[in-house]
Amino acid sequence: MLSYRPKPAVYSVSITGHRCDLGCQHCRGRYLRGMEAAEDPKSLIRAFLKAEEKGAKMILISGGFDRLGRLPVMDFLGAISQGKSMTGLVVEVHSGLNREVDKLGDAGVDALLLDVVGEQETIDRYVGGHWCTEDYVEVLREAKKFIPLVAAHILVGVDRGEVRGEFEAVDMVAEAKADALSILTPMDARSPELDEIAKVMDYARGRFGDHLTLGCMRTRGKDRPEIEKLAVDLGFDGIANPLQRTLRYAESIGVRVIEVDGCCVFTQDGIPKNTKGRLGARQAGTEGTLP
Repeated sequence: MLSYRPKPAVYSVSITGHRCDLGCQHCRGRYLRGMEAAEDPKSLIRAFLKAEEKGAKMILISGGFDRLGRLPVMDFLGAISQGKSMTGLVVEVHSGLNREVDKLGDAGVDALLLDVVGEQETIDRYVGGHWCTEDYVEVLREAKKFIPLVAAHILVGVDRGEVRGEFEAVDMVAEAKADALSILTPMDARSPELDEIAKVMDYARGRFGDHLTLGCMRTRGKDRPEIEKLAVDLGFDGIANPLQRTLRYAESIGVRVIEVDGCCVFTQDGIPKNTKGRLGARQAGTEGTLP
């Protein structure tokens, strides 16, 4: 089992600052506040350089989404290409339902991350989005043609702590043959009951045969140790920021634990090599070039 430590290996950036058109109740932009704001291409290039200076291996480009579930990343492609060429950092983009995934691939994106919601009513009523559940499968499948690694996130209890569509979300990720799947839980009191989370985790392990992890966003409450223990028992491939007691438990039942600095969507051997000095795109633009 892989024990992932994202910090300081992963440097997180929001290209929208604290802004998001959706404003879901479990977030309302608060998770964006923990990221460096880089709201224009020049600022993003500076973020690449700052990440390299701080010893990061990867940069996560994220931010708020529009009502169609898209990160407004297309104006940053030249900056991504240039930043990757200057630093060699592995580039992850939390892109949402952007359809122009070929352009992300051209810019040198190494991993595309996509949050998947399995129930239409949750998208319409809770998220406030104007897209369909079928869009997730289409984007995941298309992304696999152009992006080296395509990973999905499923937040168990995204709709006010209720399990609504999570099993369908797992089915969609499996159907699209994503490379990795991370299971998340809300970090506040609206997290589902432990037995409900366990059912989804068990289903995910049975349905998804590739790289399955417990991601870094999950409850900090009393259920956290039990959720991590369950991931070990179910044979999850990794856990982000596991408790020490979880590691001791894993080793006590004969599970070999390997420490990895980085994001949990990557396997131990799947982290791309540093590409500093190479063009990050076949059509690298000049947007955001620093003086």
